[in-house]
Amino acid sequence: MNFNHFPPMLKSPNRFSVVLSGGLARGAAHLGVWRALSEGQLVPERVVGVSIGAMIGAYLCKEGSRGEALGILRELVAQALHNETKVKEGNFWDTWRLISLERRRAFIEEALGLRGLTFSQLPLPLYITATRLVPPGRVVFGDQPTDSVVEAILASTAVPSHPPVRVGKHYYLDGGISGNLPVKEAVERGGRVVLAVNLGPPMRRVSGPLGDTLWRFYRTVSRLPSLWEVHRCKARGAKVFQVSSAAIESHGIFAFDRLDTIEEAGYKATQRVLPALRKALGRLDEDHSSTAAL
Repeated sequence: MNFNHFPPMLKSPNRFSVVLSGGLARGAAHLGVWRALSEGQLVPERVVGVSIGAMIGAYLCKEGSRGEALGILRELVAQALHNETKVKEGNFWDTWRLISLERRRAFIEEALGLRGLTFSQLPLPLYITATRLVPPGRVVFGDQPTDSVVEAILASTAVPSHPPVRVGKHYYLDGGISGNLPVKEAVERGGRVVLAVNLGPPMRRVSGPLGDTLWRFYRTVSRLPSLWEVHRCKARGAKVFQVSSAAIESHGIFAFDRLDTIEEAGYKATQRVLPALRKALGRLDEDHSSTAAL
């Protein structure tokens, strides 16, 4: 495995996987997660991404540069608007233009520099999920080394407000529809320890007693599929550590004017999980050493 794109302190891979969920602007939290891992000298052996998690994950697997990735994410926002004004949360038209197929393709190919790349050319292994329309279900791109990274990202980020994206003979919509925290895909590809970044349900928390109660119910129901998937993976012996935060979920998925704040929330949430992750990796090393001795 080639780790030349990573800082010198990150040459040694660790045996854990990272799963990056979808959430539009909340995806900035993924950059905070990556920063915390880099500071802790931890590099995953694979990344699984869905929707914005696929987009950011692809760039990080290619470059491993947190600061530059955040700058490019801001550039995406600026490109979507006239006179470089910011996207305002709740402005549907600005957001609709921001995530159009044409703008997404241009951003992925040009700004992210992923034009023409296949999954086999990424220094760090990446898998991307999307939702196939017929037959319906989750599909994973990346198992075939020659799969196009760009086409996979376009399929995974095809939100329902836009037409589905065709890749090969099939049409796809956003990967979050078939599961916004695809932990199973990491486990089925050998992941025994998984760090899963859960950006929360699309709707943000509403203030007030009634609003808070309704939001808690909505949050619980919307998380059931992910919780069940995590439960099934744990039942198979995998160690799954979720990175989630009320601070992340307090921002709407269109809060593109608060990327710095969301990134910092992701960083702090990851810092709280790192001790448990390190402990699990230590035990994994002990098990590996014991097996080797036999």
